[in-house]
Amino acid sequence: MKNLLKTFWQIVFREIVIFRKVIVSKIIDLLIMISANIIVFTYLMPSFGLKSNYGPFIVIGLIPAIALFEAIPRTSTLVMDITGNKKISYLLTLPMPSFMSIGAIAMGWASSSFLYTIFILPIAKIFLFNKFDLSNFSFFKFLISFTSIQIMLGFFSLFLASLIKDMKYMSWIWARIVNPLFMLGGFFYSWHSINAISHIAGTINLFNPIMLSTEAIRAAVLGQSGYLPFWLSVSAIWFFTLIFSTFGIMKIKKRLDCV
Repeated sequence: MKNLLKTFWQIVFREIVIFRKVIVSKIIDLLIMISANIIVFTYLMPSFGLKSNYGPFIVIGLIPAIALFEAIPRTSTLVMDITGNKKISYLLTLPMPSFMSIGAIAMGWASSSFLYTIFILPIAKIFLFNKFDLSNFSFFKFLISFTSIQIMLGFFSLFLASLIKDMKYMSWIWARIVNPLFMLGGFFYSWHSINAISHIAGTINLFNPIMLSTEAIRAAVLGQSGYLPFWLSVSAIWFFTLIFSTFGIMKIKKRLDCV
């Protein structure tokens, strides 16, 4: 068991080492995205009638949103490898079950995303200063929800890669999956606001893992009031993680003809 875990974490660390080469670029991207959202939703949109506290609301939503957007390059890289050189096959020769080898890739992605999206909250606080109220912030809930979101979206990327048979189909990931999940995932509004308009839409949105992620992280940072129950959202995130990991690993194993 000790050797299995050691090998597992070596694969995870391998993904982190690969990511480390672009982390400076990623942080620059992060600064630009946070700045742009703060400028628009904190200083410009209130003049059109939006509440002044809408900026912090939006910035917190960037945590699951940016992790979601990472699914596209991750999926592209893995699909390219599976349909090309099949470097992933080397991982399957390691002395550990194939499901652990494949799962370690997703955990590596989650860890890499963790390393730079964790800066979103402190950067936003520096930029917004007293406009960003953290009096209801729960470090414990934030750590639980933040980590759970990263892991879920790591396995979500793996699941997407298992669905794509060829690189020529990559274009529909954004149009058919990522963009709808984002636009309907509570980035611009809370679950209660959409449920107040339509109970049917509210119920459907409970099956959107991004909506549950934004509700959980906002409840952890801004307080429970106005959001879905924290532990309900986190439990749903864990459920989606189980679904994405189970079917993602199973389908990739089938494509690679491994046991």
